[in-house]
Amino acid sequence: MATETTNETQAEFADVEVVDCDVHVSYAENVQRQVAQRMDEPWAGYADPEETPARYRKPSPGLPKPLGGRKSFHVGRGLPHRQMVQEDLVEGLGVDYPILNVIGLVDTLFKTDRAIEEMRGINDVLVEEFLDHDDDYRGLMTLSLQDPVRTAEEIDRLGDEDQIVGGFVYYGTNYQKPAGDPSHDVIFQALEDNDLTPAFHTSNYIQKATHLRDLENLFAWHSLALGWAVQEATVSLISQGVPEKFPDLDFVMMEGGVGWLPFLMGRMNREYGQWRQEVPYLEKSPEQYIRDRFYFSTQPVEEFDDPTHMKQVLDIIGTESLLFATDYPHYDFDDPSAIDRFLRQFSGDDRRQVLSGNAKEAFGLSV
Repeated sequence: MATETTNETQAEFADVEVVDCDVHVSYAENVQRQVAQRMDEPWAGYADPEETPARYRKPSPGLPKPLGGRKSFHVGRGLPHRQMVQEDLVEGLGVDYPILNVIGLVDTLFKTDRAIEEMRGINDVLVEEFLDHDDDYRGLMTLSLQDPVRTAEEIDRLGDEDQIVGGFVYYGTNYQKPAGDPSHDVIFQALEDNDLTPAFHTSNYIQKATHLRDLENLFAWHSLALGWAVQEATVSLISQGVPEKFPDLDFVMMEGGVGWLPFLMGRMNREYGQWRQEVPYLEKSPEQYIRDRFYFSTQPVEEFDDPTHMKQVLDIIGTESLLFATDYPHYDFDDPSAIDRFLRQFSGDDRRQVLSGNAKEAFGLSV
């Protein structure tokens, strides 16, 4: 779906607002240094690239970015990240409202105290170095699942920040329980109390689904890992009754694709019919919870040999569940103009909903 950016991109979006729901602040060394400056010792030293070699700061996610992919905005730029977002995404691609997140990998850390301290530092950098500099930026605060009580306190600490619109979980790493685990209820309660939306973003998933490591190349495990992480989160949230326990929350699932969604809705409906006594919280079919309360980001949208087949999939899902996302600045980024050519197969209202309207509803954006 991705293509090279053209000078005509902005013109394509002149008639419609665009909200990009998945814009990453790269956890590059300059950002890590800013985070460390906001942390207390002894954990600041662990996170500071000037004091600790990279191999000790963070376990490698195993993504060999230099191998290729489609387009990387990292390569050869050397610009401050805020400037890159402005030049590439806002001015270059015509995104009106980028929603930023930081993949700080805090739940890959086996020291819980450090994970919580680094989570707070990351959130302060997001607010002070990015959101405070542009009224059109929105942000998702990083959440750690390792200590739900202290994470709920972090949500309350930043709940009054106007440009924070949700909580961001990098999901599927080794030190996490399933998304809907009852120990996380305190986090969902804090999000609901602060009118914030939980967003579960797929991880590389090999830390949780360890058999993926047996696959021999990036093609193989990347084909499976992204969708599996989001599917697990969706099933866990529904089976634990989180939508019923927190009726004012909607749920955003990011970077897992959508092509598998018709299968999952039908499969969960079948299991619900057979094992209903195991899911006593549910008051309607799993499919209905997904249709009523879940949103899914478009990137990485699946690509069939016949593009009309994807329209058939989306006719089942419904465009009201889709959030436009680029995954900027990662190498498997989806260019907005390519997505938009696909969206033009739908009505003008549906296109506007996917490009911005659904995001306004999901995150309660007042733009």
